[in-house]
Amino acid sequence: MTIDEYVAKAKADGTPIIDVRPPEMYAEGHIPGAVNIPLAKIPEADVKPGSYLYCVSGYHAGLAKEDLAKRGIAAEDIGGIENYTGPKATA
Repeated sequence: MTIDEYVAKAKADGTPIIDVRPPEMYAEGHIPGAVNIPLAKIPEADVKPGSYLYCVSGYHAGLAKEDLAKRGIAAEDIGGIENYTGPKATA
């Protein structure tokens, strides 16, 4: 699935979308409805199992997914915002 398809599915299902980029990048433009939890805060963050994770390219979202898996929390790396074609929100 593409990131756009994951976002549409998340909106239909109520799945949380988490932006793991730094707050400055999140403020410049993010997927509407996404919550910002920077990668450095993922190890202690309260993340709902099944959440969707994204960053710029997908690399840091993959690292976040691994960190969460170590805590027994399954999450999905949906890739990077660089491939997202939908509208963006600013903070």
